[in-house]
Amino acid sequence: MRAHGPGAERRPQQVSAATEPDWLWVADQAQPLSDVVDVPQVLRAYRTTHGLTQAELAVLLGCDQSYVSRIERARRPVRDVEMLKRIAQRLSIPPRELGLMEAMIDPRRSAGSVGRHSVADDDDGAEGERRVHESQRQWRLVRQSLNRRRSDLTEATAGLYPGAHRVGASRLVTCAAWLPPTPVDLAGVDVRWADVREPFAVTGTEEESAPMRPLTSSGRRYERYSRVIRDIDRPTLFENRIGFRLLDLSWRSAGGEMLFNSTTYFEMVDVCEAVAHELASVCALGTCDEDVFARLPFRQRVGDPFDLWRRPVMPSIDTLTIRRSGGGASFILHYRDPAQVAVAGGMYHVMPAGMFQPATLAPEAQVFDFDLWRNIMREFSEEFLGNAEHDGGCGSPIEYRECEPFRSMNLARDSGRLKVFCLGVGLDPLTLAGEILTVAVIDDDVFDELFGGLVSGNAEGTVVSAGRTRRPAEGIPFTADAVGRLVEREPIAPAAAACLELAWTHRDVLLAV
Repeated sequence: MRAHGPGAERRPQQVSAATEPDWLWVADQAQPLSDVVDVPQVLRAYRTTHGLTQAELAVLLGCDQSYVSRIERARRPVRDVEMLKRIAQRLSIPPRELGLMEAMIDPRRSAGSVGRHSVADDDDGAEGERRVHESQRQWRLVRQSLNRRRSDLTEATAGLYPGAHRVGASRLVTCAAWLPPTPVDLAGVDVRWADVREPFAVTGTEEESAPMRPLTSSGRRYERYSRVIRDIDRPTLFENRIGFRLLDLSWRSAGGEMLFNSTTYFEMVDVCEAVAHELASVCALGTCDEDVFARLPFRQRVGDPFDLWRRPVMPSIDTLTIRRSGGGASFILHYRDPAQVAVAGGMYHVMPAGMFQPATLAPEAQVFDFDLWRNIMREFSEEFLGNAEHDGGCGSPIEYRECEPFRSMNLARDSGRLKVFCLGVGLDPLTLAGEILTVAVIDDDVFDELFGGLVSGNAEGTVVSAGRTRRPAEGIPFTADAVGRLVEREPIAPAAAACLELAWTHRDVLLAV
């Protein structure tokens, strides 16, 4: 029961951004770059995109600020080949995009080159420290760019998998076998445990991932991407917890089945965030052209994104919460703060959403919490009510039938006034992270009983309201206009957009009394 995706055919996709002119990336040309591209504007646009001063760009390029200033003020074409080579190396711009042949750049000296050697082998003292500083500085710039531009980069990356199925106008990629023909009651989704311990084919420690792992203070490359985040750009919520690894899934007429074993959050980050970082680096100035896949060796190493056995996939359970009333319906939306979270920062998302993992480290809890609904309830408790995260700090399992607010949620579901459906499974194309798509439909009076005190913000971001006069608990009107605007024009997580599209498509089933 191994579901595989489409073939390897790929097509280019454009990234749009107001500060990134289309002409910055040019096709292969026989003439030098200076004849077709205004290099001063390239540098100014790069600084604007990455929020750099001339002095900070000068540090990256290893030259004086005055030299950067002269280039930016130059009225004549820049013909300094050595400077163009340095720009290509240190800003991770493909040499051919600067009118240079690949052979003109020595890969062993590139800031993004693959290798395990220590800079201590080549440099001593201040020079070694400078290279470490520049390596980590470059990583931060790309990481910041990734977090600011996730929406546009996600759109571009979805184009790398043209044979994959996309849910409406959303950017989520999936395959036909992963989507049921109609919403499935969550009670009909069986989760099964696999005792296999097949090693990952891709872990994020491969040579192809080395450019995404900068130098440590010792001069050697970080071994894992998660350790780089931990040391250099750690968000508020960043802990390595055990979780459930999705291996396979299938659907039948009245239900479905998902197969899991275990992995850890950092094992997932080592692959998922590294492939996203790679794309952000290659598409640093705004365009993913027709040859972009050839410049993504780590993504190539991952291979078929729908082969879940190749890499650690700890899926998130993404729940669109719909408040149903006689006068219509509304839904809850969340803005995820990039300073607080490591995944989907700077984007709108459904509420609640969280990794599928046990609440505690107790061995019995890992059996007790191997349940989709219990995971969703914990996320409701944390994100809607502002309760402390159930992060494994206590040693005993949660008594879901006795402890509030879980007891009340269970009673509401038992009465049929809170219903939960599964809409399918997909992948975020930028990170290749797994997403289990669900929707919770709650009668408005029950919603007020459970979540009338819905917080305006939580540890992951801010709850979105439809206007200044509306409380967060009232939600956003569930209408064609609202769904279309969010999916087509706003920076929304692919899983959230897919949940909205599928829920709107199946609204008659979901909202039936």
